[in-house]
Amino acid sequence: MSTAQSATCKRLAIMGAALAIVAGALAAAPAAADDVDAVYLGTRTGNVDVLGGPQKWHYEDKQYRSLTMRNTRNHYIHVSYRGCKKWRVRISVAHPEGGYTEDETTVSGCNKTAVVSNIGKLNANVTLSVTLLVSGDTRSVSIRPIN
Repeated sequence: MSTAQSATCKRLAIMGAALAIVAGALAAAPAAADDVDAVYLGTRTGNVDVLGGPQKWHYEDKQYRSLTMRNTRNHYIHVSYRGCKKWRVRISVAHPEGGYTEDETTVSGCNKTAVVSNIGKLNANVTLSVTLLVSGDTRSVSIRPIN
């Protein structure tokens, strides 16, 4: 191998290493980055049909097992609707120390997403409810835990 070829190989190796570092820095974070004190278990997805028509509310529930509290599961739920309505999303789950924990948020406008989160018992179902504020129509679904 000549000196010129050796220098070219070194430059290519350095550029490859630099590219790997940049690609790693720009890559999407893993799902576990949502909650550093927990282990990512998976995501449950589904739909809530409030109006009985083609437009539905879509949810994604990212579930994590807590590393800091015994017998607990963290839920981060994203609820999206592509239409134009004023609506409220509410979640409720049994808490390990008794009772229930709840979170809710109200959304108005078009093509919106709501985010709600909660901590509940490890094996408890989460009740997700979507309510139209104008008519009061409400539909609920039960989201099972990921084992």
